[in-house]
Amino acid sequence: MERKNHSSVPVAVPLLLEGLSLHSDDGAGDGRKEQNSSIQLEPGTITVLMGPNGAGKTTLLEKLAGLRNPEELHIAYGAEPLWHHRKFRKPRLNLEALRSYSYSSQSPEDGLFARSVSDELVYSLRAYGWIGEERDARISTTLEAVGWDGSWLSRDPFLMSGGERRRTALASAFVTPSAWLLLDEPTAGLDGAGHERVAQRLKELKKEGTGIVLVSHDSDWALPLADSVLLLSAEGKMRLSSCEEIIEHPEWLEEAGMWVPQWLRMAHLLRKNGIPAERLWNPKQAALEIQKIDGFIDGTEGLLRNEAEGDHEQARQQFQKSKKQSKKRNKNSSKHRMSGFDPRSVWLAYLALSAGMFAQGSWIGLGVGAIVTLLLLTAGNISLRRWHGVIFSFAFFMITASALSAIGSRGGSGFLDMEAFAGTLFSFSRTMLVLLLGLAIPLVMSPLSLRRSLEQLLSIKGKTPEFARRIILTVALMMRFVPVLLSEWERYTRIFLARGKELSRTPRALIGRLRDISLPFLLSLFRLGDEVALALESRGVRRHVQPSRGSKLHWQWRDSALVLGALLFAVGFMWFSRQYK
Repeated sequence: MERKNHSSVPVAVPLLLEGLSLHSDDGAGDGRKEQNSSIQLEPGTITVLMGPNGAGKTTLLEKLAGLRNPEELHIAYGAEPLWHHRKFRKPRLNLEALRSYSYSSQSPEDGLFARSVSDELVYSLRAYGWIGEERDARISTTLEAVGWDGSWLSRDPFLMSGGERRRTALASAFVTPSAWLLLDEPTAGLDGAGHERVAQRLKELKKEGTGIVLVSHDSDWALPLADSVLLLSAEGKMRLSSCEEIIEHPEWLEEAGMWVPQWLRMAHLLRKNGIPAERLWNPKQAALEIQKIDGFIDGTEGLLRNEAEGDHEQARQQFQKSKKQSKKRNKNSSKHRMSGFDPRSVWLAYLALSAGMFAQGSWIGLGVGAIVTLLLLTAGNISLRRWHGVIFSFAFFMITASALSAIGSRGGSGFLDMEAFAGTLFSFSRTMLVLLLGLAIPLVMSPLSLRRSLEQLLSIKGKTPEFARRIILTVALMMRFVPVLLSEWERYTRIFLARGKELSRTPRALIGRLRDISLPFLLSLFRLGDEVALALESRGVRRHVQPSRGSKLHWQWRDSALVLGALLFAVGFMWFSRQYK
């Protein structure tokens, strides 16, 4: 893609999607499904993604932004594919394609991390090399688009109201000179004036040649802006149509599992009476046309009522069918097999297995422990994919620390002390196995169930001692916030990719990545800590409060079997360790 120096604006390019399953219509108007179809969205157009909850609108938008695995979908911005596919290696994102879009998530305010509006806007422009007066002019134009002036540049987003934070986040998306703009529910949380400002800015960007893909449930706001509509059904089928076709065939929304809004039914009736579709998007023009149709107003109420009685029932049935199919598709997609066990048995089994792991003193015993860990995770259908960053980071630290210990010792022959290397690596490897089992616990039990299990395990005659309450609170908070911390880290990683547009692996780029992710992450932890302290205080966490027990846990035979099995493994590990020490 051609780029000018510094104040470079990507050339307007089409957005190509290949590998879709699209509806087409034959001469009789009967829809049929086409496999591996492709669509090309043109620059300077607005495409609205519509579909029922769970249909995959946000997922598709994230695929267009490179934030998800594209699976069978091929995405290209002009001649630049979003992913480079390499033989025997993982696909890698294409930097030029990343610079072709600006992305705003469903909650874009969650992507804010800087201490001023100015810093947020400058960060969004950094990947495009905009500097000096041109950058300042771009920022000024963007502020006007969201109804602000230069006095807002010094404002701290974290001291703003929810609506102001939303406007800051949208400004961060609007300010980029990208060829495409990907928006997920941009008007959520905005008032009527905010809707108008966003619509006006989208129209301006469209005139400038920017292509826009927009997800919105607000159909009466979004459809008048659209040049085309992409309908996604709960079954994963898609239909690309124009706005005029949507007016002609409102039943397509019902087929996708959505309700047809009343205004669209009215527009459909007006179209039947010969009013051009382009005049139905303007309320004033539509009202003038209605006045020209004799008896239309008197007969409209009955027509709508008759259509509603039949069509609403059909839509309700279709909606329920789509909802069931969506649930069936997602059912047990990530379900583990530990949900039927008492949390106390899971906790005790983990302690027993951890003791057995730490008792190992040989590489053979450690290998057996690794096999047992893998078998347990596989048998429980527990995926640690979300933790891959933590696992890889620990593994990197483990190898690095072992190498440094070998260099520092030099007690053996040669430059490296391999005995020191092996000893350090062995200690870290035992910890790694315990870590893998520990990371699975937040995935197989909720913090509430964990807390309840510890309360009933440590209670004496219905009362929990003070020391036990402290232990329970500490463990419960740790288990509750480990997934939260993971989500925060993932959030800032996504910000760095979607807004920072940085893929380089040079030392300078790695340092920049660490700065741009770690520092906002730490600031987020401080804010999270303040919120936790306030929440605990509001819930009356203090010295002499006995915990409430909403329900009694029931220990079953399988819980005993789980704990007994874990104890047998632990004893076996210890015996094995003595034999091969």
